Parts: sequence; C-alpha cells; structure tokens
Amino acid sequence: MNPRALAESWGHSARLDTLAAISADRAALATAADARSAAAAGDGAGLVSYKTSADGTPGLIPLSWSKESQREARVKRLRRAVWASGRVLETECPKTQFSCWLVTLTYDTRGTLGNGAHDWSPRHISGALEAFRHWCKKRGTKARYVWVAELQQKGTVHYHIAVWLPSHMTCPKWDEVTATHGAFWPYGMANRERARNAVGYLMKYMSKIGKHHEYPPHCRTYGQGGTSPDGRQICAWVNYPRWLQAIAGVGGVRRVAGARVLRETGEVLASPFELVRAGCQLFLRTVRPVAEAWASGPYSAFPRVTA
Repeated sequence: MNPRALAESWGHSARLDTLAAISADRAALATAADARSAAAAGDGAGLVSYKTSADGTPGLIPLSWSKESQREARVKRLRRAVWASGRVLETECPKTQFSCWLVTLTYDTRGTLGNGAHDWSPRHISGALEAFRHWCKKRGTKARYVWVAELQQKGTVHYHIAVWLPSHMTCPKWDEVTATHGAFWPYGMANRERARNAVGYLMKYMSKIGKHHEYPPHCRTYGQGGTSPDGRQICAWVNYPRWLQAIAGVGGVRRVAGARVLRETGEVLASPFELVRAGCQLFLRTVRPVAEAWASGPYSAFPRVTA
C-alpha cells in the first residue's frame, strides 16, 4: 500500500511515525552517498578508508574544523530541523481544519531603528512570538509556528514565520495596534498572507544561506512551537548522528546526565568514533562496529492506534 494512504488509515501517532520513516529513508540514501564519496576520497588521497582495513586496524575519517566547514554543518542541521518541524506541523494540522499563514517581519531601517542590524536584539523575535502565543491563548487555540531568520546582503536580519491557525481564524497583523492588543512587531513592518506550501517557502529561504553569511552574535536562526510531544521526538531524531539513527528510532532515546540512553534497556549509547590527531590533521577513528542504516526507517516507541 502507498505510505501516504496507509498513514491516513492510522491514528495520529502512526502518521507521525510514517513521517519519520520517510525522513529516515532520505537520511539512509544520504548516508550511502556520503560513504561512497568518503571512501573514494580517502583511497585517492592515500588515507585509510573509514571502513576497517584488511589487517583489522580501525579506519580514519579526515575532519575539517575550518570556520567554513562548521558553518556548513550548522546550515545542514538547520535545514533538516526546519523541514522536519514544518512537516510535523503540516501532519498535525490537516488542511481541512487549519489554514497556514506566512508572516514576514522586517526592520524599518530608515525610521524606527535607523541602523538596521546594529539595533537588532534577540529579544525582538522572542517578544513578538510571546505576544502571538498570548493572542492565541486568549482565543482558545494553541500557537503553532516555525520561523527562520534571513540575512539580507546589507546585513539586516528579518524573519519568516509559518503559522497554523484554525480555518475560521484570521492571522493578526503583527505590526498593528488594536483595541485588544498592541503591536507584536513594533520595530518595523510585517506582512501576512495565506500560504499553500509554507514549508517549501521556508526551505527556499534556507537555500539562500551561504558560507559568507555572518549572523549577529546570539542570533537564533530557527525556532518552532506548538508541536506535540510525538512531533518533538521526530524533530530530535532527524538531527541524531547517523550512527545513532541506525540503532535507535523515534522516541527510543532519552538523555540522562548528558548521555544518550536507550529507553527500553537502559543501555548507555557511546559513539563508535573517537577523535585523534595526526600531525596538523584531525581524524575520527572507528573504535567499534558502526551499525548499518535501516532501509525501512526507524521503529517507533509510540503505539500504532486505529483512527
């Protein structure tokens, strides 16, 4: 049966499980591609492949700790998190009951703030979201949203927010003062419009982030709110290390004193790699077997219930 059709016949938790399995399949394909390219690069450069050598010695994976590579890794994690959060909220908010709105918040660089990014503060977006959550609470609904920060070429930060509201409700104007509430965003201008594919829009903005983008200090580039506990577990799983994704599914791991522990057995999960230095180069060395990725996606600790 088609995965989408199968998901519709299950309950809420099972639909989220299906979503996680789809993301796991994508991660498994990426893992296989990276493994092939890493092996080819290592052999071609005279390095030991990441796989165990013929004589049984552990393999090495070369690492790059340059500023550019760290920024690239951060952007990859950010894109996965935005995609997962948006897809989870789309699953939890069916189009027959909810409408999605895209809100854009920009700074008034010529009037209110004058210096644009120089007057930026991390409290601006957090205050706007807190005002929106209060607005939703007064109307008896949960605030559901995903937001990303975008940096313009001139250095000014602005925000894109996907908001899910019940179909009978209209998204407020975030820069407007009304009789019941003040402006959510008094720092410039806000635009709102209905969105057919909000996650696609957010991912498009994510694609604009390049290696030369320098966000202000303490600037968060992404956030989400209103997802269910099941949904938060999926979002966490998407950014697990690949070795952990191969042995633990959605909801199968918990944190205890900073360590990852399997819920079912209480086993402490240690990384199969250790960091070693050879001259001026850093490597990851495999110290124990690395599990193969599951082609069928992760299992789920959540029970599959019928609708």
